[in-house]
Amino acid sequence: MPSINQLVATKVLQLRHEHLKNITRREPKLWSEITEENEYNIITMVIPTRGCSWALSEYGGCSVCGYINDSSRDLSIPIPTILSEIETLLKKIETKKRIILKIFNSGSFFDESDVPRNLRENITKLIQKYPHCSQLSVESRSEYVINYSNIIEKTKKAIDPTILEVGIGLESSNNSILRDCWNKGMRVSDYDQAVDVLKNIGVKIKTYIFIKPPFLTEYEALIDSISTINHAVSQGTDSISINPCSVQNGTLAHYLYKKDRYQPPWLWSILFIVSNTKKKYPQIKLICEPTAGGKPRGTHNCGECDIKVLGYIKDIIDNQPIPSDYSKICSCAVRWYTLITSPIELFRTTKLSKLG
Repeated sequence: MPSINQLVATKVLQLRHEHLKNITRREPKLWSEITEENEYNIITMVIPTRGCSWALSEYGGCSVCGYINDSSRDLSIPIPTILSEIETLLKKIETKKRIILKIFNSGSFFDESDVPRNLRENITKLIQKYPHCSQLSVESRSEYVINYSNIIEKTKKAIDPTILEVGIGLESSNNSILRDCWNKGMRVSDYDQAVDVLKNIGVKIKTYIFIKPPFLTEYEALIDSISTINHAVSQGTDSISINPCSVQNGTLAHYLYKKDRYQPPWLWSILFIVSNTKKKYPQIKLICEPTAGGKPRGTHNCGECDIKVLGYIKDIIDNQPIPSDYSKICSCAVRWYTLITSPIELFRTTKLSKLG
């Protein structure tokens, strides 16, 4: 039995069903791009699969995640198209640079109801053909890591010496927040066990930490995120991906947002979290590429300084200095500081546009 708050899970499920039944069904589409980072070429692919089993379950999935909206669900998965596209991209890149292949399926790579065994095994065979592919990065919920460790070990051996990296969503190191705010359906101990499994197999670990679920104040979310990062590092994660929540359709966050009862995190909070993490754990690879950053449904400030602050977040990750006094960047930093130090519960339910 997953760890759930029945009231929250029921609402999440209701909202999910209402939204999905109104989505016009389309043939699943494959998305890919090639980027460069230092000595690596990075292939990023979003493959159309059935979708996250947790989101399709009787519990409705996570309270802020709308990725299931773009999944194939009950449509067929175009396996030949996916494999052809992967091979085309691997052939396209010059062999002088190493390749990192990142595959996202908006679910769990080791969940065979989402990514069929035939697809997973053929991906590993392709990687064997291209030795300049130095790393395969995929994602999985903790329970699939724990329950299918044999599949993960087989996958790692099949692509050796290519590195296998598995990303796990921890979100919060507080079980009450995981249950009541995230509807995550897992406990912190599940993450810890999954990390132990991956470390024993010799797999690199990336931990996803999303900032500010429903029902938390800005300050509560900030403190919880820092505590969660500390926990992930203590467990031995190799990298941390800091992801500010954005408002996605059909989610509990979207339902509350429309009622002026949810506000995405301030960019100042993200800047603070990233800066604190970089200073405390310089050895950890840090990732922060906010979805919808600077837009009303994503992490944002006053609108005047958003692009500048997004740039400072990138500078921190790239080890560049930034001003320590945020108010010298923009005066709205004073409003943010007032917010996180105020006990007034009004801030829990009021949108940024109404705080001025």
